[in-house]
Amino acid sequence: MTAEIAKVSLEGFDPFSAEIQQDPHPYYARMRHEQPVFQMAGMPFFVVTRYDDVLEALRHPEVFSNEFGGPGTPGAAYTGDDPEMAAIVSEGYPPVSTLLTADPPAHTRYRKLVGRAFTPRRVQALIPYIREVADELIDGFAADGRCEIVSQFAVPLPVRLISFALGVPAERQDDFKRWSDASIAAIGALLSREDALESARQVVEFQKYFAAELDDRRANPRDDMLTDLVQAEIENPEAGEDTTPLSTPELLSILQQLLVAGNETTTKLITEACRLFVENPEAAERARADLRLVPNVVEEALRLATPTQGMFRVVKRDTTLGGVDIPQGAMCVVMYASANRDEAAFDDPGSFLPERANAKEHLAFGKGIHYCVGASLARAEACAAIEKILTRLPDLSFGPANDFEYEPSFILRGLKRLNLEFTPATTITH
Repeated sequence: MTAEIAKVSLEGFDPFSAEIQQDPHPYYARMRHEQPVFQMAGMPFFVVTRYDDVLEALRHPEVFSNEFGGPGTPGAAYTGDDPEMAAIVSEGYPPVSTLLTADPPAHTRYRKLVGRAFTPRRVQALIPYIREVADELIDGFAADGRCEIVSQFAVPLPVRLISFALGVPAERQDDFKRWSDASIAAIGALLSREDALESARQVVEFQKYFAAELDDRRANPRDDMLTDLVQAEIENPEAGEDTTPLSTPELLSILQQLLVAGNETTTKLITEACRLFVENPEAAERARADLRLVPNVVEEALRLATPTQGMFRVVKRDTTLGGVDIPQGAMCVVMYASANRDEAAFDDPGSFLPERANAKEHLAFGKGIHYCVGASLARAEACAAIEKILTRLPDLSFGPANDFEYEPSFILRGLKRLNLEFTPATTITH
């Protein structure tokens, strides 16, 4: 047992603890070492931490179900008999379990239909825009020799991309970020009643806006992802397969998930990659000297950052995983962040190695039927962003006043801010 593992205790482990949320990795390492399928004291709640055990759960959705509820739906952040919450929710659309929270056969239908919006042609067509926006954002601070990378680059880049891809006006991008924040507010975190009410209001606002946009695409199709989703049809359906086009409530559920996945996770990945570059200057220099390494750098950053740290599963029948008996109805968290640092799966797992041969075997996008539908777009965006950072922001170092504080969530993990310094640019691209 290493000194890092020895200094933490699993007694009374609480994933909502601020201390654990700021640095969960020693706790997960101890779990892998001692109790790889860790049961929280007195609760039917299990944390699955080893790579092979996580894979086993992901390969058996008939046992480890995704039907755990919709954390992004109005009112999901606060339970109980609350007339004010009920009034807010009644103004929106009913919650629907779609990609993230559905099992087959419903999930199969959603997957096939949504996949129509993420074709290789659609992704490739977006790459020039990603590069253009990345250059434009860096132009805004390159001559200063310093920036706060979260607010000045890592947030606006993916927000602008998902806005552009969906065909939404640029002036609504701030709304996108606000709606996205509201959608994830209760994921892996505890909210006050007032915060929960405000999140519900924001989600309903999101629903009303996009319901109108969907109606517009039905009447006036365009070359964008919203039109792709509205017009999506299942080709060559199997016998008995539901081929019904996506309804407005279904589309709103899917769009909400795409909104979060399309910007929150990419923001966190880009920010963490910058921290890795500063903390590993020799590795960053190797990537800068050979940009062919950038795709693998992205995979390695995904492995170490794992913006979506884990995901919930509901156990459908009594089962055994990792030698531990788990009863029907129990809740599990398949902890991707822990699996991605499993010593049995990755040599020297805590190190940032741009040349790592098996970096792409990480589970940051999940695996199996729930593998991230937008993974190809996320990779393209991250590759473009990280290449621009490496080539245009040389000699990266930490700026003053960094506290390296992470957002208060054990599911979506990312730095709140990151001040960087670098050699000022004498020219800009535009």
